[in-house]
Amino acid sequence: MSVQLFLGIIAAGFIILLVFLIPLILHAKKTLMFLGNFINTTQESLSPLLSELKISVERLNRITEDIEDSTKNVQHLAKTIGETGELVDELNNFIKKTGLSFSIKTASLGIGIKTALATLAKGIIKKGGNADEQ
Repeated sequence: MSVQLFLGIIAAGFIILLVFLIPLILHAKKTLMFLGNFINTTQESLSPLLSELKISVERLNRITEDIEDSTKNVQHLAKTIGETGELVDELNNFIKKTGLSFSIKTASLGIGIKTALATLAKGIIKKGGNADEQ
């Protein structure tokens, strides 16, 4: 009798367990179905957004490359302008030195001509005075 009683208790416990587990399993099934629908809906909503995001990232990468190219061009231009400035400065210094040398030579020539004319004039004056005396 104790075996039958024991089997009866086990059967009753199993039936009680089933009574509680069946609604729990049905509720879990509904929850999983809802979760599956939610994931599908989310995936459908995110797919276009991810495509747009990919396109935007590609555009941004192209823009970044263009900016890098422009930056390199500006750096090259700035370097070229710096080199041009150095050349202009060197040319200016050369012209100053050459111009100064030319000015000195011209002034020297002018002084030489003035001195020569003065000497020539003195000589003519002396000859003119000597001619009167003769």
